[in-house]
Amino acid sequence: MSTLEHTLTREERNMAEDGEHERLRNLRMYFQYANEAEFVGAAEQITGRSVRAFVSGIDTKHDVATELFYFHPRGSEAREPVR
Repeated sequence: MSTLEHTLTREERNMAEDGEHERLRNLRMYFQYANEAEFVGAAEQITGRSVRAFVSGIDTKHDVATELFYFHPRGSEAREPVR
């Protein structure tokens, strides 16, 4: 699990200040899952383990984001294609 703070871009901060939290969350989720293979690939390369599931979330009011990777057990041959 990775927790990040202060990740909003200037444009995203403007959206948050305008109260566009739902739209901002939707845009961020779109981006995260459109780039899922890149995030999963990086986690797998760093850890040497295959990712079973990826979960991304953000609190736009407090500018806190979490990226969660669930890994297959060590030594497991299980591998599912990244969506």
